[in-house]
Amino acid sequence: MYLMLVLSLVTISFIWGMTLDYSDILEQTQIFLGLQVASFSGALSGSVLVARNYRNVFAWFLFLALALVAWRLAYFPIMVFSGHVASIGEWIQFSLYLPTFVYPVFLCSVLFLHLLSARALIKLFHRPNWLFTGAIIPAFAVAFSVSFSDSRDWTWSPDSNIQTIGEIPKPRAAERNPYLSALSDSRYGIRQRVMLVAAGVTYETIPPSPWATSVKAVLEGLFAQNPIASTHDRVFEHYQAYHSAHSFIRCPDFGECLLASSSAKNANGRDRSANNEGSEEKTNDH
Repeated sequence: MYLMLVLSLVTISFIWGMTLDYSDILEQTQIFLGLQVASFSGALSGSVLVARNYRNVFAWFLFLALALVAWRLAYFPIMVFSGHVASIGEWIQFSLYLPTFVYPVFLCSVLFLHLLSARALIKLFHRPNWLFTGAIIPAFAVAFSVSFSDSRDWTWSPDSNIQTIGEIPKPRAAERNPYLSALSDSRYGIRQRVMLVAAGVTYETIPPSPWATSVKAVLEGLFAQNPIASTHDRVFEHYQAYHSAHSFIRCPDFGECLLASSSAKNANGRDRSANNEGSEEKTNDH
């Protein structure tokens, strides 16, 4: 029964991801809800994995509470790491000349990692052993630093970007890793430095596939514009990068698609200018 539940959730996440992949325009509400469904169902599955062996209602509520704590601690780290998993998947699929899927891998990774995260936190309070505890506590300490890097992050929800992400940044080419060099800035606190190290290591290990490269480059530009920010801000910036990079899914070559994207934006800009000039002329004629 439990295995069927997990397989059903994986199927839902995969299909949801496919709808995102094949949408001409990435809808913010759709990707936001996809993340919430995958992350919550993963965390709840992690609690059920333990609670199914108990008939005590108090134990069920305790495991559920711990799963929600794990969800809050791990939301943004898992969001970032799942994007990394999706980028590796994209690179492998391109290398093997297979059809490319990004968001199905992304959402299934979110689901699975939240299941493991909830199970890991519950195990700290349920029959722990010293070896497991010694490995998990540092991992959750890093997750805490990344998720609560600023005083503005002390909220129950790590993500409230259900409807809008503002102006979508233009696609760009990556230049250099901005995160590790920023460690010399004295304005950063300890938790922010942990986030910088995590971001810097992730930056260096992202494969050169089109969607992944585009997301990395846009985040690099957004960090340069806003180097001191909260985790909530970084969640918002990741959504902006996903929107900007959406046209690079199934793109055969990053350079060609970047040029095509720039040309299309320039053409749209010229069309808008022409329309504005035409409107002004009509106004003057009247």
